[in-house]
Amino acid sequence: MRETAARHLPGDGTYTAVDALGGGASAVAAVLSTGTSTVFVKGMPHGHHDEAEADGLDLEYEVNAQLPGCCPRVLWRVTVAGWTLLGFEAVEGGEHAEFAPGSPDLEPIVQALTTISGIPAPSLPLLSAWERWGYYCSEADAPLLHGDSLLHTDLAATNILISQDGRAHVIDWSWAAQGASWIDPALWAIRLISDGGHTPAEAAHWARKVPAFRAAAPGAVAVLSQAEAARWADLYADGTPGIEGVTRASRLWAEHWGTRSA
Repeated sequence: MRETAARHLPGDGTYTAVDALGGGASAVAAVLSTGTSTVFVKGMPHGHHDEAEADGLDLEYEVNAQLPGCCPRVLWRVTVAGWTLLGFEAVEGGEHAEFAPGSPDLEPIVQALTTISGIPAPSLPLLSAWERWGYYCSEADAPLLHGDSLLHTDLAATNILISQDGRAHVIDWSWAAQGASWIDPALWAIRLISDGGHTPAEAAHWARKVPAFRAAAPGAVAVLSQAEAARWADLYADGTPGIEGVTRASRLWAEHWGTRSA
């Protein structure tokens, strides 16, 4: 698959490849470089066990054209031998964001989330926030999550790259959805707790720097937070590996909002 991707790089076909850390569920995730060009490639086969992930890759391709400049552009898509490959702009010097208290990456992330929260959802078959979290809510809660904004919904540290100039770049839109514009910063706050070691109060402080979250009704945030905590708890109970930290963080975040009224 790397050889197929390399054909889309300029030059004589000579390239170097470095496997990308944090490539998510992609079967292929690598940075390919020639002397003059660098591209990030991710790909999935189309098969019975991989269909959901492959569908996510197709969705990521469709959503990409709607994304702002803080998100790398798709340069090309290739479907060959039962595989789909996407080639993205490489983020120069891109390192995974550091979420710890005091990190210089936090302010650029706030700027990126502020930009993203203003993006309207495109006319694509996106799941709504209610379809994602309604299972854990009451029917009366549906209006609280409704919205017309494009959502990322998976703002782990591995999905945000910091370039050499200090800007934050949000990657991996395979779980894109549609809903209220404050949802992404609320979900980011959970990752500040799990990936960065913040307290819930500290995470809330950073989330409030995003205007969309600052304008959210506390009762709506509480509903989402409780639903997300229940979702992670179910995944943990089902034996999903490697989620102990985010399961605990989502519970702490839900407890932080549980005492707040709408």
